[in-house]
Amino acid sequence: MRKFIVTIFLVVSGVVSGQSVTGTSGLIHIPSARMLEDGQLVIGAAFIPNGIYHRTYGPDKFKVGINPGLNTYVSYGLLPFFEIMFRYSHEFNLPVTPETEYFPDRMFSARLRVLNETKNLPSIVFGVHDLSQYISLASPNPNFFTNYIVSSKLFSISDNLNIEIDFGYAFDISKYTSIAYRGFFGGIKIYHNSFDQFSFSAEHDSKDFIFGAKLKLLNNLEIMGGVWDFDKPTFAFNYSF
Repeated sequence: MRKFIVTIFLVVSGVVSGQSVTGTSGLIHIPSARMLEDGQLVIGAAFIPNGIYHRTYGPDKFKVGINPGLNTYVSYGLLPFFEIMFRYSHEFNLPVTPETEYFPDRMFSARLRVLNETKNLPSIVFGVHDLSQYISLASPNPNFFTNYIVSSKLFSISDNLNIEIDFGYAFDISKYTSIAYRGFFGGIKIYHNSFDQFSFSAEHDSKDFIFGAKLKLLNNLEIMGGVWDFDKPTFAFNYSF
């Protein structure tokens, strides 16, 4: 029994990080003001359920309920206050062929921390999904473009129980209209110091309620399982270097 317990603690050692299904740091779907460490690299994949994932091309573009999707991404902490991410969003059951004229959506994102968290103030991050829109390298009708600002603050409820509150706002800039989030979004993350490899999150992404839990394994592997809009399963796997 003692060897079994030691093995479990070796497997789940490390503190839970916070990758969202979008590929950037966050809760389940919404971004947070937490950042990757300087030089940290994360690769991952996230399942987006049918009824949430929307078609990214053709006459049915933006239509949901056709197929589920898969986000695959690479995120990198370029500086202690600057994070970048590249992502493919692929629709299941849709072959990439000349006949379908389909190719997965590509997106480059960037996040800049403008305020560090202090005892009384939250950390604040400004982010952009699909940054290529600003330099005219992408379609004029983007799938996931978003401008947002988000804050995160950690509160210790007791000696061991911690609650992080994340609150943000997605907004338009001139002709650049936010799509992935619209208006206010927010959520909470709860974890206990005695087992901080595990956390529970609840959020509203400006459209749907999402609940989920994360567990970190072997210091580098993070797994997430959740429920989107109360009845649609979602999950993700992330590995950090």
